[in-house]
Amino acid sequence: MSEERVPVLVVGGGVAGLTAALLLRRHGVPTLLAEKHRDTSPQPKARRFNPRSTEIYRSLGLTEEIALASAELAGFNGMVSGSTLVDARWPELTPDLGAKVAMHQEMLSLSPGQSILCPQDVLEPVLRAAAERDGADVRFGTELRALRQDGDRVTATLASDAGTITVTADYVIAADGARSPIRESLGIARGGIGHLADNLDVYFRADLTELVRDKPFNLCQIENPVASGAFVSINGTDRWLFSTSDFPVGDGRAHELGADRWADILRTVIGAGDIDVEIISSMPWESGMHVAESFAAGRVFLAGDAAHAMPPMAAAGANTAIADVHNLAWKLAAVLDGSAGPDLLETYHAERYPVGYATAEFSSRVAGHVGDMIKSFTDGKSEAVHPAAAMFGAQYDQGAFVPDDRGAPPSDRYAPEGRPGTRLPHRWLDRDGTRMSTLDLLGTGFTLLAGPDGKHWEDAAQRTDIAIARIDESGWLGDVGLKPDGALLVRPDAIIAWHCPTACDDPAAELAAALTTVLRR
Repeated sequence: MSEERVPVLVVGGGVAGLTAALLLRRHGVPTLLAEKHRDTSPQPKARRFNPRSTEIYRSLGLTEEIALASAELAGFNGMVSGSTLVDARWPELTPDLGAKVAMHQEMLSLSPGQSILCPQDVLEPVLRAAAERDGADVRFGTELRALRQDGDRVTATLASDAGTITVTADYVIAADGARSPIRESLGIARGGIGHLADNLDVYFRADLTELVRDKPFNLCQIENPVASGAFVSINGTDRWLFSTSDFPVGDGRAHELGADRWADILRTVIGAGDIDVEIISSMPWESGMHVAESFAAGRVFLAGDAAHAMPPMAAAGANTAIADVHNLAWKLAAVLDGSAGPDLLETYHAERYPVGYATAEFSSRVAGHVGDMIKSFTDGKSEAVHPAAAMFGAQYDQGAFVPDDRGAPPSDRYAPEGRPGTRLPHRWLDRDGTRMSTLDLLGTGFTLLAGPDGKHWEDAAQRTDIAIARIDESGWLGDVGLKPDGALLVRPDAIIAWHCPTACDDPAAELAAALTTVLRR
């Protein structure tokens, strides 16, 4: 049996695993990714990627490729409802619509990234190609057979058509799905609400172009005695998904029905009996909330569904997975290159577990009243948490940052106040004639952002070997609580690590102390 050595082994080639490989390579970490399936997902699965996720892909240089991949669904937004797709209509508009439009416009101004619809079976090949191009060793058709931890290494047995090999890694990222064999082998229990429902996704091909011309929807909610559920736009023309419960049929369940029977059902709920329907696949799945009680065990870290499985109705699962590995990759890189102490890795669970649990819980609440989602969108009865506050203003309670004495940020509005433990607020800047975001000033290391009177911070940054940029934008400085001579220390994952509102007596010493605290040196 041959043997190989790699700093990080990623197990799982879905969105979480492929993004982890990309981010690790951005930090210069040699990475091996093993995925048991021979190819990327054949199912659409996740489709909605929020601005925070597209920010992360933007930092990896993937904006144009992902925009091209998502182009087919550009303009397909909102929800319609009816007894059939043909009869479905947009919800009745109310005076609250103006507030919703204003909220949408606000969201557009808060990030250089935008929310996109891109089915997972379209996105994953883009991520895989990018990871391979960036030098990750990506091996599909390679299954993990065994995993053993010792004090200073993890030993994995991988099997493929080429044979069985032993891989020794410093660390392992388990992105191997909701049923994670790695999590099970580590004996990590899961908490949360648990099982909610048994569902079925029927993926099919039918040319519905003319039927949806006046209603380019994201979701079409169907209440029909034959089958209730939701049509999901996959490419807006001839690829669609019908998501329903795994309802009883005679002595069996819906997932046991053949392709011909499902084609008949779909013609009925579409409302067009003569349309050609081809069943591509059907996939039963469990809707539930299952959150691992620990996101780490020794040198193994759980990410994505392995850490937090949640219902898909809030479109949060893949986005939370992307944020997981964005948080973890730079920490692994810092420990591996010796710039951080190994205790830095303990902050992964401290930071991501509360977010994962809260997001899974919220998604479960949404799943409990999905039939009322359209009505709640227009009658003002949606959740009180402002979406921008949840996406951009969420604050880690503890972790790799120096907390200040301000309380938790508000949940009913987004307040870009520059708090440690929150994402750096975006603002468009003019840098020598080039339009760029404050987030574009960040690199693979720590970055010090100082006000226009921050020459003393330049000297301090040079002594601590970190990048610095000075920002002369009074509105942004005011938002983040900086005087012209203050500074923010920002982590590679765009999380503010330290906030110094004004000049201090010994900037180099203060900055060095902050880095020591954050990096657990």
